[in-house]
Amino acid sequence: MLGAVGGWFLSPREASDAPVVAMLSPEQLPDAIASLNAGAQATARSDQRECRVPFGFITVATPGNPAGGMVSFRTSKYQSPVFHVTDTPQRIAIPSPLPETGGVDLLSADGDARGLVVSLYPTARMEPVNGTATVKVIWRPRPPCKS
Repeated sequence: MLGAVGGWFLSPREASDAPVVAMLSPEQLPDAIASLNAGAQATARSDQRECRVPFGFITVATPGNPAGGMVSFRTSKYQSPVFHVTDTPQRIAIPSPLPETGGVDLLSADGDARGLVVSLYPTARMEPVNGTATVKVIWRPRPPCKS
């Protein structure tokens, strides 16, 4: 029995099993811009019709670890600034790496934050203690542009 459970746990996950990144609504973007790197901030501010890049978000915390740690997040096309993550949840915006089609990409946490929890659906526990933790995630396609 233990072997079967271990085999399932260690087997590659299908895309349908991957957690989903929640997307920001246009109304939420102004509050989220500060969490982006400089290039993504410029893109978000210049996109009046919300047509270029949809933004997802994660909420991160280190429950039970008030000291937290320093962590940055990356996808195949984006590297976030470094954040001091503690047991107080904070929302971080991330540009979708697959805006046209949506799909599966990797989300990595780089740094040192014991007990890091990343809000995805379902929630992912990532432990980038002196290194990197990576999880497959699903990104939704971009909604139609506003006219």
